[in-house]
Amino acid sequence: MEYIIAVLLAFFVVLGLMFASSSERNPTPQQIRNQIIFNRWVKKWKKRLTPDEIIFPMILGIIILGFVGYMATQL
Repeated sequence: MEYIIAVLLAFFVVLGLMFASSSERNPTPQQIRNQIIFNRWVKKWKKRLTPDEIIFPMILGIIILGFVGYMATQL
């Protein structure tokens, strides 16, 4: 069983390195569309998570309350 796992792991490592080291990148139209959609999604999440006057204190407060709760249960 270990031999099969080792062979599969080596196969996937070689396959991954083959795709990672290929220098010519010629994406299909579907991949281009998916990349555009993904980049929009990332940009939207970055915009949502920028520290402004509301989200940053709320996240900081949740972290502090979680730490206080954790410390209260440990003591």
